Amino acid sequence: MNKIALSSPHIEALEPYMSARRIGGSGEVWLNANELPFPRDSMQLDASQYHRYPDQGPDQVAAAYAAYAGVPPEQVLALRGADEAIDLSIRAYCRAGRDKVLVSSPTYGMYRVSADIQNAPVVDVPLTDDFELDVAAICARDDVKLVFICNPNNPTGNAFRREDIIAVLRHFEGRALVVIDEAYIEFCPRQSLAGELSNFDHLVVVRTMSKAFGLAGVHVGYLLANDAVMSIMRKVVPPYPLADPCAQIALLALSESGIGTMRKQVEEIAGIREAFCRTLSNLTAVRGCLPSAVNFVLAFFDEPELAWRALAGAGIVARGIPDRRLTDAIRFTIGSEEEMALAASVLGKR
Repeated sequence: MNKIALSSPHIEALEPYMSARRIGGSGEVWLNANELPFPRDSMQLDASQYHRYPDQGPDQVAAAYAAYAGVPPEQVLALRGADEAIDLSIRAYCRAGRDKVLVSSPTYGMYRVSADIQNAPVVDVPLTDDFELDVAAICARDDVKLVFICNPNNPTGNAFRREDIIAVLRHFEGRALVVIDEAYIEFCPRQSLAGELSNFDHLVVVRTMSKAFGLAGVHVGYLLANDAVMSIMRKVVPPYPLADPCAQIALLALSESGIGTMRKQVEEIAGIREAFCRTLSNLTAVRGCLPSAVNFVLAFFDEPELAWRALAGAGIVARGIPDRRLTDAIRFTIGSEEEMALAASVLGKR
């Protein structure tokens, strides 16, 4: 069978997203996927309704997340992770081969991959030299249908200036959908744009429970939007977007005690992060670190290959970023105190 004759040419040419698990690695200390280092407690789930399809939504999860996020339940769509929200946004608003998607690199790679799958052209307006949004350059592009902003940004770890994001929102009002990816917002909740949903009809906020909630293996995410956008999204979402076991786990995590645990662990991670950054700043092997508002740190090295070999030799798996501006950088997920102490010790021996 000639696969090229049967498949879409743009899919044949597609470069898939290289997730941490797809890249793989060999070691005992995994600092490459921005996961929490804390194992989850066992949960008692109700399997009595597993023979039935789950409720559309499901409404209980949407209501629980709405209460947590401080928005009306009708503005919440529960999905299979934030990646599905990204994909839905592009498929709902971008005509294949015609409507363009704007990203600002370096940023999360799934924006480009999802656009490529839809065959939507990608416009890259890179971040400035200090890794902030280039607002003037972004607003100069009036030929795009959808704008992605990851805030705080992955892989740089910084939160963008609120006034910059508001300026982008105002410029594209009536022109393009603006999607704010808040996958890491629990680490700096004051930066959230969810409160602006009532002010901007074209705003979409993407959230996940894979990061601060420590549910990467459950893969539950959310799309927050106003009625006009949500009516479109509900037309393209699959009929059963959230499996019942995942919904039950999400509800437990969104309980009062679950949210309390999350916030306590976020505080603990912030303390470990700051200690790790202080240690790195005193190492001759490290040229510098970007200020981080999240659960990972991007560090720059004069001799990155030596750092990679040292880490690999100690069984530490970190993450390199495929961006020409970050070839000398390594991204470290913030793990336990012991894991970060080991990473710093290994780098200090170089």
